[in-house]
Amino acid sequence: MSAPTTYRGSITREQWLVDETRTVARLRLEDRAFLDTRALAAHILENNLFQYPTEREVGSIARACARRLDALSSDPDRRDRLTGLIARGTTEQLRQANLYALMCDNRLVWDFMTCAVAGKFSMLDMRLGRAEIAAFLEGLRAQDERVATWSPTTLNKIRQVLAQCLEQCGMYDRKTEQLSTLLLDYDLENLIRENGDAGILPAFGLVR
Repeated sequence: MSAPTTYRGSITREQWLVDETRTVARLRLEDRAFLDTRALAAHILENNLFQYPTEREVGSIARACARRLDALSSDPDRRDRLTGLIARGTTEQLRQANLYALMCDNRLVWDFMTCAVAGKFSMLDMRLGRAEIAAFLEGLRAQDERVATWSPTTLNKIRQVLAQCLEQCGMYDRKTEQLSTLLLDYDLENLIRENGDAGILPAFGLVR
């Protein structure tokens, strides 16, 4: 699989979504009718499966979760196995596969992990400061026309979300700004390799 092409600023709204993505993954594996995002969103809304206080964002979040699952692989069998880690896996499998789904869906997260985070691990430098994440985003602004249109407020929010995603996956402590490598799940690592994405493994602290 190749890196995604789209830098999505919508991560400021969509964020980590680990519980929501597990809900969507389970629905899709249980009933193929929910591969249709309209049917999926309608079912989640009707049954209040996200437990949101209002209905305003349910549809867009359901679609975002479905999009991330779709991005996991172009191979249907492999995509189902990755979706299964999210739907029925352990807490660690869920978190790690969710981060991989984010990377596959959003070029912003892919580049952050493979450039900023993997670069830190390669240099054995385990501190990732706020200013360094901000500098990474400023670098993207200079390279990509879409990112160049994002406001400083949006970039600051994205910086916070990226740090939060790392922390939720167990790779980062925002208070101390310290990174830590993952004990990457064996099944997930194998699926990443099968997917042709062995090149991203240094982002988790692994040598290819």
